[in-house]
Amino acid sequence: MKLPEGFQEIFDRVSDGVYFVDTERKILYWNKQAEEIAGYKRKEIINSHCYDNILRHMDDEGRELCKDKCPLVYAIENNKYIEKRVYLHHKNGQRVPVFVRVLPLKDEENRIIGAIEIFNEAIEFTNLKKELEKLRELTYIDELTGVLNRRGLNFFLRKQINNFKKNKKAFGVLFMDIDNFKEINDRYGHNVGDKVLKMLSETLKNNLRTEDMVARYGGDEFVVILQVGDINTLESLTKRIKNLIENSFLEEAGRIIKITVSVGGTLIRENDTMNTLLKRADELMYQSKKEGKNLYKISL
Repeated sequence: MKLPEGFQEIFDRVSDGVYFVDTERKILYWNKQAEEIAGYKRKEIINSHCYDNILRHMDDEGRELCKDKCPLVYAIENNKYIEKRVYLHHKNGQRVPVFVRVLPLKDEENRIIGAIEIFNEAIEFTNLKKELEKLRELTYIDELTGVLNRRGLNFFLRKQINNFKKNKKAFGVLFMDIDNFKEINDRYGHNVGDKVLKMLSETLKNNLRTEDMVARYGGDEFVVILQVGDINTLESLTKRIKNLIENSFLEEAGRIIKITVSVGGTLIRENDTMNTLLKRADELMYQSKKEGKNLYKISL
């Protein structure tokens, strides 16, 4: 597949990630914004194949797409333009939500010679990052992970409870704990443990909505506040978040480090205080731990 002259200068100036593949799914071009979004430099990607599964695109159900359900394959085989929201694997381990648009490429004789994929971050989710940056100045942010610290959580949760009492606007709380985190620290060292905490935090920040919030409660415990009004929506979001975490991983000195979390979730009740709400979610999380880890327990 011969790439057009001057294409690199043009595509390096656009605000979207762009890459080309030939009919064998060999990656021939990777622009600067693709480097920014995915964390992989051009030299790490060029001449690899998308089925090598470096980006490990996955859908909401946790299915990896690069091996057999790839939008690129569908576009090439069916000669169709494709749009899809997927989650790519960032070089630092976290999952990043992206919108992808795939278009088959043809030669002068109208034969398909490959495809181009254009992708960008799903803005509706990443706005949460901007909100967290605003709170950093108020010393409400955990310096290691960039999410709310316990002081920030207390501030945010009080506001949510007051809003519920005034306007009956319900919300849910997830209490999550990384499974076997001590073993990760003991085996790989605290530096890698810190990277795991950052990876988890980035996956949460990237994939929560603007109105939601995440906090590091302490150590390897995190609390997520979700603006939901019913138990089914809370469970659906919990399942998606758990799948994204389970499919995130670090590459450290040739080793793949993956994590799972145990989660407890609940909706606010009429007479809840901050302490009763967090305690109930915490107790549900410990039930998940007791029953084998990598589970979630949701209850009213």
